[in-house]
Amino acid sequence: MEIFNQRRVSDISFVTDKNLSVSQGNRSFLKLFDITDPAITLSDYMPDTDSKNLKFFLTNLTNESATRYFTASFTIGKKLLRCLLYFSKEGNLFHVDLKELSYSKELLDKALLESREYTAVLKTFDAHYFIYDGTTLILKNTKDLTNMFEGSLGDFREYLGNCFNLNLYDKDCHEQFNELFTDLAEFSVDKAYKLLMNDENSLSIHTRKVSTRNNAIILANISNTSSASIGENTYIEKKDGLTNLYNKKSITEMISKKINVLKQPTTLIILDVDNFKECNDTFGHVFGDKVLVAVSNVIKDAIQGVGMAGRIGGDEFIIALDKTSEDDIRSVTRNIRLGIQWSIPALEPGSVVTCSMGIARAPLNTDNYDDLFRLADKCLYIAKNKGRNCYVIYKPEIHDKIIVKNEKNMNDMLSGQFYLESAKTEIEILSLLNKKNSAENTRLMLQKTLEYVNVTKISVYDKDLKPLFIIGKDDIDARRDYFDDKYFKFFNECGFLHLDNTNVLDTLDKHRFELYLKNNIASTLEIKVKDKYENFKALICFDIYKPARTFAKEKIVFAIMIAKLITNNL
Repeated sequence: MEIFNQRRVSDISFVTDKNLSVSQGNRSFLKLFDITDPAITLSDYMPDTDSKNLKFFLTNLTNESATRYFTASFTIGKKLLRCLLYFSKEGNLFHVDLKELSYSKELLDKALLESREYTAVLKTFDAHYFIYDGTTLILKNTKDLTNMFEGSLGDFREYLGNCFNLNLYDKDCHEQFNELFTDLAEFSVDKAYKLLMNDENSLSIHTRKVSTRNNAIILANISNTSSASIGENTYIEKKDGLTNLYNKKSITEMISKKINVLKQPTTLIILDVDNFKECNDTFGHVFGDKVLVAVSNVIKDAIQGVGMAGRIGGDEFIIALDKTSEDDIRSVTRNIRLGIQWSIPALEPGSVVTCSMGIARAPLNTDNYDDLFRLADKCLYIAKNKGRNCYVIYKPEIHDKIIVKNEKNMNDMLSGQFYLESAKTEIEILSLLNKKNSAENTRLMLQKTLEYVNVTKISVYDKDLKPLFIIGKDDIDARRDYFDDKYFKFFNECGFLHLDNTNVLDTLDKHRFELYLKNNIASTLEIKVKDKYENFKALICFDIYKPARTFAKEKIVFAIMIAKLITNNL
């Protein structure tokens, strides 16, 4: 559709009811669906699963709902578009704004290959090549670009076997021959096949995707080799059973070859789902599996046509992008990060799932896979420490010092030095609590706790939510104007709120998000303390100003203990 080639789709709005019957739509909405009357039923343009989920979402959407975002796919012509919708309820109807289009960046990019570049690619091929656009397949030779065959995929199947005298009685050859045509029918690329010929030579076919101004095509190189060994199909589809992404062995081999052998510029991304164990423990393993599937779908949407991805651990994924410019990387990772954050609540209202990513580039950072993986993995660790729900692109001038520091901390932990020093500090803090109760001793104890837990500020409030102590970078009572009857709604059943990155509240509670944004609070641990009769007695807040950082688990335990001990002396 012309609209996708002209500008970014971002101003579409329409009105629908809970049955997805549209009654109003602006001009951009009409252009998007190529209609003149807005009275359509969205279900006619959506996959059944998305349609059912969206109807359920709207049925349960109220004016007070915190989550108003929903992701869904629409079939427009021959394109499947992944959209982000924002809803506001107006009586029995819903006003909808299209806030984001995951494919828009890809659709609006300039052509990946101009005609001269395209010709240059063809000239690098060996004896023959073919082009397939999903309808017609054209086989040519590289000497004079003469058409040797033009027709359907089915006709080419018979022609290929006869033209190159293939030995289809050989089991391995027959299997790879069938796989080749299955993959072509599904428009699946970046694979290599070896087919045995009757003269005992072998025929190699390597497929790749090329994006032009108007569409995408499959371009395949065909070459003869003297080796009679069929060998393993280098890119045979070995998929993870749950997510349908490549499994660890398959994706590792593919990326290693891409970097080590083919020397292709590559961006390596290691992605980890934040707090996945807690997610499983809270909502169950069935929901955990749904999260992994949703994450994989977001990744597929974000990297389509520009990379490949696989699942390499329980909640860990690896992505290889063909693009290495920082703007392109940020565009893809932003779509992944926001897509995950906005998609999961549609599966389980009230759930908050985010991801962290570590990123390194070849050959900019290193020219071999193992070192690149190591750098990306260390950047993932930095992203986790920054507070999760973010990504870190490796830059040696910034991150080498952090990596060295993290390794030193790890060595200290392994040697026991870290724990010895931590125990000594905790004893000093606890000894101050045992001294005569006074404001001076309490302030000194809070100052030492602040330094030990490594936060910016500690605020202590009494049972009436009046500040008793504010220790740290400033003495501003950040929460004074935000205490209301809903303040504790995000606290868990154990009585505390732990946010390594307060940005997760952006889509859940604008009022609460404003509190943290206005006061520069990037990470927080808030503890609601009760007395032995279960009466609310105090609120203790441990805040980290920007940039966000992760609270170490042992520091969370210590902070909770200190909060309870402080309260005993109030």
